[in-house]
Formats: sequence, structure tokens, C-alpha cells
Amino acid sequence: MEENKPLAVLIATSPRFNCLIETSLPSIVAQTKKPDVVVIVSDKKPLSKSETIRLRDTLGKIQLVVLENKYLKGAAGSWNTGIDYLTINFPKSFVAIIDDDDFWDTHHLTKCIANSSNAEVVISGINIVESHKVIATNIPSTLNCDDFLIGNPGWQGSNTFISLELLNHAGKFTNGLISCNDRDLAIRVLDLSPSIAFTHQATVYWTINNRDDALSAKRSPQKLSGVCDFYIKYNNRMSHRQKDMFFNRIEHLFEWKRDEIQAEIGNKLIEHRSKPQKHLNN
Repeated sequence: MEENKPLAVLIATSPRFNCLIETSLPSIVAQTKKPDVVVIVSDKKPLSKSETIRLRDTLGKIQLVVLENKYLKGAAGSWNTGIDYLTINFPKSFVAIIDDDDFWDTHHLTKCIANSSNAEVVISGINIVESHKVIATNIPSTLNCDDFLIGNPGWQGSNTFISLELLNHAGKFTNGLISCNDRDLAIRVLDLSPSIAFTHQATVYWTINNRDDALSAKRSPQKLSGVCDFYIKYNNRMSHRQKDMFFNRIEHLFEWKRDEIQAEIGNKLIEHRSKPQKHLNN
């Protein structure tokens, strides 16, 4: 990465103040390479003045910008709000995204930067954490669009490290998409044939099943809505085999059966036809 290329960290939060204070922000402060700015976008309600002060105190000398989601509710709109801010104020930056309940190894940003000199995207490995224990590790070394049609081979929110220019070129996140944002973004970015580097090290800690309302919870209605919207958007790119794998994975991981998903897809298509203004926009 060029010496003068800014480094921005972007966080979407509902807000979950305790997660920010206890998990994500301390891992940012502990980085051997500090970011130039941390942008936190609150989704459902604004952070209070006292909360904002505590966030600033936690980050110390790192610049903090706190915004409110100006798009449809959800992580996608929150991220896009932050991207808009960075486009105006840090137009040549790299953007590192972290979920408010995830954390990084202290060398995460250093490793990403070290691999970014000839890359528009840098992907690190992920440690999957449940009940404060690492239960699995995924260290990707290649990415293929077809894999994201079925599932996620290793590009999550918290290991996203991407050129802001490429992020905008790909159309940012899909406004209104409740889940599958990582897969949706990955497909649109990979369609542009960007230069990608891999750190070949797991420096990201992805926390799962830590709350009942998580998108990844079994039979989460938000997950059902998101996978249906994703299927509507990309099913024309899927082979019959890929469609079977898509539905089987959702049933295995989230316990939504194929007929339930297809019924919800049908309901969404009817709603989309009757209310075209509700269509998802990139």
C-alpha cells in the first residue's frame, strides 16, 4: 500500500454499545498498524452523547466518526452510509470492515497492508469462535464466483480489506439485503476481475451463536429473508446442481427446508411485482 494511502475501519452496529466497547474497538486499538479513521454507523437508533464520548476515549488518538444509517435499515445501508462518508473525505483509502462483535489479531491490519502493494483486495484467514473457543479455521487461498452462489468459501464481513475505489465500482452493498451481504458483494467484486492477495494467515476472529437474535441462529427469519432475496437475484446464474447445493446448505445450517424457502421466494416475487419501489438496489 502506498505510504500516503489512508486506512479506514468501518463498523456497522445496531447499535450494540457493549460489543463495541468490549470486543471490536479494543482489537482496533491493539493493532500494530493503527487506522487513520474509524467510522461507526448506527442503524436502528443513534448512539447517545455519553456513548460517543466513551467510544472516543476507547480509541484514544485514532480519529472517530459516528454516523446514522441514511438508507434502509440493516448492515448494508449502514456500511453504505460509511462508504459515502469515506468517498468524500478519504477517497483513495483502503477499507477494513469489522463486525461489532468480532475481533482481530494484533497484526491483522499490518498483514493486510503488507500484501496490498499490488492488490485491490486482501483476504485473511478466519478463526470461527463459539463460546470463547476457536472451533474451526478457514484460510482461503483462492476465490471463485461459483463458490459464492452456493455458500461462502471464506470472505466474510470482518476479513474484508478492499480498495474504496473498487468497492464503489462494484456498487457498494445491496441496499435492503438483510443477510448474504458478504456473498453478494464478493460476486459483484469478483465479476470485475480485481487483483486479489491472500495473507495465508488467520488473523480474524468471527464470533458465532453468541445471541438468540443472530442472523446465523437456527430458523432465523432474517436469514430466511436474506437468502430468498439472494436467490431471486442470482438463481439465473445457478446450475441445477448449484441450486440443490444452495438449498441443502441452508437446511443443514439454518433448518429452513426447501419448500419453506421456495414459498417465501414466491411471496417476495408477488410483493416485488406489486411494489416495484421496494426492489433491492445496489
